[in-house]
Amino acid sequence: MSGYLLSIIGTVLLCALLTSIIPEGKTGNTIKGIAKLACLLVIIAPIPRFLRSTDLFDKIRKEGTENGEKKLEQSVIMTDGSFIDYYCEMRIRNAESVLREEILSKYSLETAVTLYWSFEDTSGDIRIDKIRIETQTPITEEKKKEMLDYLKKNYCSEVLIE
Repeated sequence: MSGYLLSIIGTVLLCALLTSIIPEGKTGNTIKGIAKLACLLVIIAPIPRFLRSTDLFDKIRKEGTENGEKKLEQSVIMTDGSFIDYYCEMRIRNAESVLREEILSKYSLETAVTLYWSFEDTSGDIRIDKIRIETQTPITEEKKKEMLDYLKKNYCSEVLIE
C-alpha cells in the first residue's frame, strides 16, 4: 500500500514539475494532457490486478462448448475427501490418547481407548458416537459405574467398558 501511495505522489510531483517547466502553446497543452492521463493511469492501476485476484476474469473465460452451448469454467472449490478423512482420523487418535491419559491420571488404570465417530457433512463437525474402553486390569463395579457416569457426562456419548 505504501508503494502504491509513493508511486501516486511521485507521478503527481513529476507531472506538476513538468507542467510548470513546459512553455505555453499547443505542445504544452498536449504534454499537460498526457501528464494528467499518466496520473489517472497510476491511480487506477491496481483495479485490474484486484479483479484478476478475485477470479472475476476466470469466471468470464469460456472453457469450451458442449452441444453448442457455451459454458463457464467451474469456479467452485472442491474439498479433498481423503484429506478430510485423514484429518478426522488424526483428531480422533489425539482424542483417544488424551482420554487414555485422563483415565490413567483420574482412575490409575491402564486402558485401551477406541472412539467410534462420524463426520457431519453439513456442519463439518466430528461427532463421537461411542466410546469403548478396554481395561488392562480388572476393576470393581463401583469404579466402573463411576467411570461410566463421568465419561457419559463429559463426552455425551454411549460408553462401553470391558
